[in-house]
Amino acid sequence: MTAIQVITRVLTVPGGRWEIDADLREKLCLTDDGVLHIVEGYGGNPFVLAFKDRLHRAGHEHDVEYVTPEHIKQLYHGVPVTTGSSKHYQYLTSENSTGKQDQVVKILRDATNAEASDVHFFATPNGHQLRFRVHGQLETVQSFAGEDGRPLMSSIYETMSESTGTSYRPNEKQDGRLRSEFVTQCGLFGARIATRPTLNGPWMAMRLLYDSGKAMSLDEMGYLPVQIDALTRLIHRVDGIVLLTGTTGSGKSRSIQTLLSMLLEVMDYSINLVTVEDPVEYRINGATQTPRGPKESWEDAISNMMRLDPDVGLIGEMRDIGSAVAAFQAALTGHMMWSTLHVNSAAASLQRLHDLGVEDSLVYDPGLVKGLVNQSLTRVLCDKCKVPYLRSNRIFAPDLKSRILQRCEPELVFVQGEGCEHCSYRGIINRTAIAEIIPPNLDFMRMFRERGRAEAQAFWVNEQGGITKNAHLIQRVNEGIVDPSHGERDVCPLDEDVSVIGAKA
Repeated sequence: MTAIQVITRVLTVPGGRWEIDADLREKLCLTDDGVLHIVEGYGGNPFVLAFKDRLHRAGHEHDVEYVTPEHIKQLYHGVPVTTGSSKHYQYLTSENSTGKQDQVVKILRDATNAEASDVHFFATPNGHQLRFRVHGQLETVQSFAGEDGRPLMSSIYETMSESTGTSYRPNEKQDGRLRSEFVTQCGLFGARIATRPTLNGPWMAMRLLYDSGKAMSLDEMGYLPVQIDALTRLIHRVDGIVLLTGTTGSGKSRSIQTLLSMLLEVMDYSINLVTVEDPVEYRINGATQTPRGPKESWEDAISNMMRLDPDVGLIGEMRDIGSAVAAFQAALTGHMMWSTLHVNSAAASLQRLHDLGVEDSLVYDPGLVKGLVNQSLTRVLCDKCKVPYLRSNRIFAPDLKSRILQRCEPELVFVQGEGCEHCSYRGIINRTAIAEIIPPNLDFMRMFRERGRAEAQAFWVNEQGGITKNAHLIQRVNEGIVDPSHGERDVCPLDEDVSVIGAKA
């Protein structure tokens, strides 16, 4: 028997019997077959509840069906959809919904539920891919065909960012930040926006900044006990400069939040801790956090900060000679200063300061430079499904197998499994810090100035007992926490110390 196709009308379009605004049309659709289609997750939305109450007061009988945002979109565009019966929903007007904000908020909620650090709209030859970066790896979540992704990006920049009123220009690079009313409902502190044109079209990335309500402990972050002792000594200092360094995405901002929160607690919140950041990324309870003005140089911002009676200052980043010199001048006046640099090792911080143009008499003064901290983040294996390296069926490159044999204890090493329910079938549950901390003294500074970075680092390890990121990584591999192939990709080769400082296997 042939099924009969029922032509059903959408009643919530502009001009329809139950007309609703564009934003609400992103959440629900009422059809004259007595079905109220609601996007899954929006059943408790106050605007949805208000519309249901409107139907109830009018005596309009209906059933509720929870659907996807794509399903709602198809209903309003008259596209056949897959339902329990054979129906075609007829769209009554050519007007399109432009309210994309709720769809973006849903994307953000999905991203935060996955603990993603970034959300990307990647341009492809056929449209856009929505991808989340989870535990450092990109995962494809959804695809948008043709031009369907562009209205979302336009809405993000033009109606949801602090740049509201500024036109989204897909053929230019633009930066921005989502407004607080959108990020707070997703449990975020903020979300930075960056766009750039590509060969295939516009690309947008959002860096998600979480607000958990408390800073992570150093132990939770992955620091070793001896490193925690070194950092604890640094937060008890009342003068000098501490630099926390690493590449982009290495967790510097989160570590700064933790360390300065500890500092305030140690000082019983009796000090004035002032920050200049661009932008403010994580809340530090007890600190006076200030954003750098759009037309304000780092040098001017730091000079202004020093007129506000600080005891301790945080400079978001030393980006140029002006900001670096201003920070050193502040430290010379007896203040404690913290800042960040983009370098890949602790010792490289001094070389970077020298390259920026800071005088050597300041750079190599252990009375000013109190601590050089460098960290990377690497993936943590799921305890429920990780596999012993010696029993794994994975094929490893011969050179990696050689490094595991020479630098690790193979019988203790674990590798990523196939995934399980506990880790959402990723095989990974988190990321952990791999770090090195140099509290430079006169001997170290003299070695660096006279013989260079490599000799100074070798001196720090061989004569002063320093623990490099390579050594920290190998310890975590031998503890079965980190897959050696992940560690090499995220941090450094397992034999990095052999080539850099001549360490023996």
